[in-house]
Formats: sequence, structure tokens, C-alpha cells
Amino acid sequence: MKAEVECIPCVFKQALAVSRYITDDPVRQQRALDAVMQIMEGISLDRSPAEISDKAVKTVCNLLANEDPYRESKHKHNQEVLKLYPRLKEIINKADDRLHTALQLASAGNIIDLGIVPTFDIEKTIEEVLSRGFAVDHYNQMKERLPSAKNILYIGDNAGEIVFDKLLIEELSPLPVTFAVKEGPILNDVTKEDAREVGMDKVARVISTGQQVIGVNLPEASPEFRRLFEEAEIIISKGQGNYETLDGTSDRIFFILRAKCNCVARSLGVQEGNVVLLRKSKDGSAGIS
Repeated sequence: MKAEVECIPCVFKQALAVSRYITDDPVRQQRALDAVMQIMEGISLDRSPAEISDKAVKTVCNLLANEDPYRESKHKHNQEVLKLYPRLKEIINKADDRLHTALQLASAGNIIDLGIVPTFDIEKTIEEVLSRGFAVDHYNQMKERLPSAKNILYIGDNAGEIVFDKLLIEELSPLPVTFAVKEGPILNDVTKEDAREVGMDKVARVISTGQQVIGVNLPEASPEFRRLFEEAEIIISKGQGNYETLDGTSDRIFFILRAKCNCVARSLGVQEGNVVLLRKSKDGSAGIS
């Protein structure tokens, strides 16, 4: 997915949010935004929004000397959602279609995105998603592929959200799942530390993409990740950053995300705030349900 002009003010908004996480000093905040403004001059919109945001976020973190400003918030959200785990499991146990309900819950977890949505009500979001369902729902396509799937690659997104991912992976059992995380901290994206904290390593093999970036830069990812990406019969991609960077790379990807801005909503063919379970063909068209 390519960036649009309206992505630019969103990048500055995200950069400001990161700077405020690091410091209360408005002088330092302005200095960080000035640096972001310099790197944004003449930047190509042929890049994905995630790539542009990645440069801005890293500029702020480097200038303000804090590589991991969301570390405490990530731990907090992991623990908060772990407390919800028994109730979420009960919802799945009572569902007519356990896997479909687990997929919906996984999409609800995508609201935990501190880079774009600084405040949220996770319990309200769960209720809304279970009530409204997916705006685009390619569940039948996924079910058709599951019986022949020998490898599932699940690309994680954010801390806290990872607990919802764990519930979904438990429903995919006994199919083998590899869960991919970031090599190092970027925003509130999941790392191996987060995976261990919520017990993801007990239900899936956990690997790193080999990168510390927003989304996935597939050509520069680790050889292990690229091999698994090519071999997996089903790829589950969580979140907006992964969608922005992986859109058009494979027709084996099922994107699960909430459309958190108008640009992404248009790309998905839905309204802002909708959640989707979407498979696209390589030409960018939605798969046939």
C-alpha cells in the first residue's frame, strides 16, 4: 500500500505522541518534531505509510535518547489482557463457531495500538466487534485452506493484543503455527520478551522477523522469516502496519485488522473503524468469498 498526502500529518501526530511518551519538555518535543520535518521534506509517497512512520518514530527516539519509550505500557497491557483471558476463553467455549469467534476477538485486540490510538476501551471494543462482526469476512476461504495447511505463519502486531492472538492460535491447534515478532522495540509492537510474558511460546514457535521496523520490510527480513513466508500455506497478518507493508506480496495472506484511518479504510473497501478478515489477490483485488 502506498502512502497518500493525508498520511503526512498523521506521521507528525504519531511523532508528537512518541515524543510526549519520552518527555514533558515542550522544547525537546519541538526539537524532535523539527528533526522529523527535515526528514519529511520531499519524501516519496511511493513508500508505504508504515515505512514513513518508521523513519519519523526512530528519529524521535534517537534524538530523545529512548529506544523503548513504550516498554512499561507494553507490560501493563499484557497483564491487563491476561486478566481477561478466562472470560475471553469462556466466550469462545460458548460460541457456535469457536474459530470464527476467536478470529473476531483477535480483530478486537487490534485496537491496542499506541502509535495511532492512544486511548481505547478494550471491553467496549470486544462487545462491538462480536455484535457487528467483520465488514469483510473471508472466513470461508480460510476454512477451505486449513485442512491442507502444514505450516501457518502468524505475524504479530502489538503487546496486549498478543493475548488475543494466543487465543486464536489455541483454536488453530493442532496445526503448527510460527508466530513472528520484532527483533527489537518499535512503538508497542511485540518482541520475544512480550511473547514469553503471555505464554505465546507455549502454543507456537516464536521467531523474529529479523527487523526492528513498523510492519515488515520483506526483502530485508531475516532468511528464516523469508523462507517461512514462502513456505507457509496460510499467513495471518495482524494490524495496520503489517497490512501497509505486505499488501500485494502474496495471496496466501489473511489480514486481520481494524481500519484506523481513512487511507487504510479506502484500501480495504470499508469504513474507518471497521474490522476485516481479508484475503487479497496479488493484483490487489479482494479474494472471492
